[in-house]
Amino acid sequence: MRTKRWQRRLLRVFAVLALLLVLLIYFSTNTIETDPYFESTYYKNTVAKMDTAFEKKTKTEGQLWAGFARINITPKYTEVSPDVSKDEFNAIKMAGYGDGQIAVGIHDSLFAKAIAIEVDGKELVFLSADMVLVPELVVLQVKSNLQGEIPREQIIFGATHTHASIGNCIPGFVGESFMGEFRPEVVTWLSGKLTRLIQNARKDKKPAKFSSGFIKAPHLIRNRIIGKTGRLNDKLDMVSFAQENGKKAVIGIFGAHATTIGPWNDTFSGDYPGYFQRSLEAQGIDLAMFFAGTVGSHSNKGKGEKFQKSKYIGESLADSAQVLLAKMQYDSIVTLTAINTEIEIPELQAFYVSDRLRLSPWAGSKLLAKMNSIHLQGIRLNDFVWIAMPYELSGEYGLDLKNALELAGYNSALTSFNGQYLGYIVPQKYYYYDTYEARLMGWYGPSMGDYLMELNFKLANELTDSRL
Repeated sequence: MRTKRWQRRLLRVFAVLALLLVLLIYFSTNTIETDPYFESTYYKNTVAKMDTAFEKKTKTEGQLWAGFARINITPKYTEVSPDVSKDEFNAIKMAGYGDGQIAVGIHDSLFAKAIAIEVDGKELVFLSADMVLVPELVVLQVKSNLQGEIPREQIIFGATHTHASIGNCIPGFVGESFMGEFRPEVVTWLSGKLTRLIQNARKDKKPAKFSSGFIKAPHLIRNRIIGKTGRLNDKLDMVSFAQENGKKAVIGIFGAHATTIGPWNDTFSGDYPGYFQRSLEAQGIDLAMFFAGTVGSHSNKGKGEKFQKSKYIGESLADSAQVLLAKMQYDSIVTLTAINTEIEIPELQAFYVSDRLRLSPWAGSKLLAKMNSIHLQGIRLNDFVWIAMPYELSGEYGLDLKNALELAGYNSALTSFNGQYLGYIVPQKYYYYDTYEARLMGWYGPSMGDYLMELNFKLANELTDSRL
């Protein structure tokens, strides 16, 4: 009798556990949302917001002014009594790899750089940092620091996307998995650096001239989702500003992931974008910047291993840039159009459970940091169009818009990591493909890419007064 009673109790325990498991699966997972995005509330709200932003767009013409600045953002490692005011820390996790290391040294210094421009009183700032991305909390603090000076809507944020730089800046499970334990003092320190950078660039403004162009570099980039059969955005886009005193600043935008340096590394480095910038500056450019472009499906390609590969890609890319820069024609009178719009996004459908299931929005929200207003920004300088996006856009998607703009007579740049992060945005055809980009980093369902590309085209149409 005792044995049967014990067995009945054990069965009850198993039944309760099974019920709890079923309830957990039921409440923590959802089937993938496949309804047409253009019938959704978030789509209709976003279109209305964009139409309002278009009515408020800034368009001005006149003499171009430009100012340049850089600031060193390399943390100094010290074991005892670190002083943050002196850039000292006793532990900084390098961001980008889940199994990345704590930095114990410096291979090459990290910088943030900015170019401030002004046309007839309308001002913009382009800022890029040698980081995997510029975290939203840093951007929000910079916005607060600059209140009354320049609004967030007039700053384009970007990053080189090096995976050997500053972490500890994003809270939440996912943020800490890729960046290490969240440390508010790192956010405060970094936002102070970027605030001073923007202020210095604005103070440096002088009469200037502008040019843009692109050159292809297929030997340095590959489609990392399906390899040689995949479409490839192999353009190195260049923007150049030259002050009347002879100082010149350039921006390079390229779509190859800055991952030549793996999780084995324990020293800070700018990866190949660092070599790109240093090479141009060694050849007479006063300020060289780099923005990660459509990196969502593209990786790097080059000779050598580890830092030798970084050097090869960066310096080869700089050589291509010099060929292009020698051909550029400059204008000092510029027509500037700028649009900033907020967008809404669907509910989270993050993290693969099965081909039909992802974590529920509730469960996913417990793993990702909450985001505030999401910015999509576009500018036009003469025949150059720049769209700054808060995600990693696939080069295959980007190629469609860039080709359409080129056919209409425009140079263009599409840059990622504009102050927030919505994950990878890859074509819908890859959504069910077993890849890192779609399964782990595709957070908003199979229609997210088509939705965002419609917004990008809509923004480009407004900037160019056309229908691409």
